[in-house]
Amino acid sequence: MRILGIGLQGMKKFCTFMDLAAPIFHSFYDSIVQTIAIATDSVRFMTMKQAAKEEKEISITKGQTDGIMVSGDGSWRKRGFSSLYGIVTLISCHTAKVIDVIVKSKYCKLCEYWEKHDDSAEYEEWVTTHAENCQSSHSGSAGKMEVDGVLEMFQRSIELHDVKYTNYIGDGDSTTFKGVTDAKPHVDIIVKKKECIAHIQKRMGTRLRNTKSLGGKGKLTGKLIDELTIYYGLSICRNANSVKNIKKEIWATLYHKLSTDENPQHGNCPQGARYKHKPALPIEVFNAIKPIYEDLSRDDLLERCLGGYTQNNNECFNSLWNIAPKNVSSDKKVDIATDVAVCTFNDSLSAVMKIMEVLQFTIGSNCYNFCVEADAARIRLAEVQLSDAAKEARSV
Repeated sequence: MRILGIGLQGMKKFCTFMDLAAPIFHSFYDSIVQTIAIATDSVRFMTMKQAAKEEKEISITKGQTDGIMVSGDGSWRKRGFSSLYGIVTLISCHTAKVIDVIVKSKYCKLCEYWEKHDDSAEYEEWVTTHAENCQSSHSGSAGKMEVDGVLEMFQRSIELHDVKYTNYIGDGDSTTFKGVTDAKPHVDIIVKKKECIAHIQKRMGTRLRNTKSLGGKGKLTGKLIDELTIYYGLSICRNANSVKNIKKEIWATLYHKLSTDENPQHGNCPQGARYKHKPALPIEVFNAIKPIYEDLSRDDLLERCLGGYTQNNNECFNSLWNIAPKNVSSDKKVDIATDVAVCTFNDSLSAVMKIMEVLQFTIGSNCYNFCVEADAARIRLAEVQLSDAAKEARSV
């Protein structure tokens, strides 16, 4: 039940509605949680080591002998800067598997308790031994958890995986990347940044919406903004190996909107001379958004977009909070949820059977068949989504 994100109270409710006796006492439950945490931690460690090994092998075959490329992202239990928990992940570029993860916490249950009893002799005895066992691992804002977490993982890359992270795929926020470059985790290598093209596309949409005062019928409408934003993102995706081609297609999408039958603007278009034009974009709108296109088609920015990398895998992993809901206030339970999320993200439900084996559970036929069938269904779905037809449908 703990692996499913259901704690003691949830178990009691389940047993009550099933007309079963109360499962266990709280003290025994805590000891079981501790045992589960040890098992999930060991399996998570093994799956991350294997993922890093696979990534190194693939990188070498592609000629990347100095290190590997990773994408990083942070996730918080709740929005805003008041979250007590945050999780930061690094995912390998080629295998798309988690190779390192850090849980950041601003909360410690024991600290909360003893702060109310700090005038007692027991407090003085407790405080001398608590530091090394304190569950709080972060001070400062919740937003800084991502910066600190990514930096820590970069600094321990050689110790953990005997590899250097030479390229970092990140969003438009430069704070995290600046923290890494300033710290220089690899003395002999300068970490290079690759932009997440999904975030770059969002940046275009945001900038265009900030000029929506030019809106109105036939002008910069919400629908037109969405179209221009999508075309901008597709320009990068379709030409991810050439800055020149990316830039050409970006400008083609804008000038195409300015074209009329009397004054066609297809100099950058691969085709379109016979195109029957819709009403053109007003020239005042074109002049207002042209500087945005100039800024977001800079060579240095497009250089970082080469390869067409995204943080989509990190975003998918962030669904781990489904098994560590907001009402959970124990670091150990968040750790378990993180471990299980890493294991299933890397190795699907077969990883759950590995955890059960470490716990010395007997795996029955129903459990085995379910995990195998679920993993097979997941692979089939992935193959469909990677098919040419599915890609074409998503780009329309």
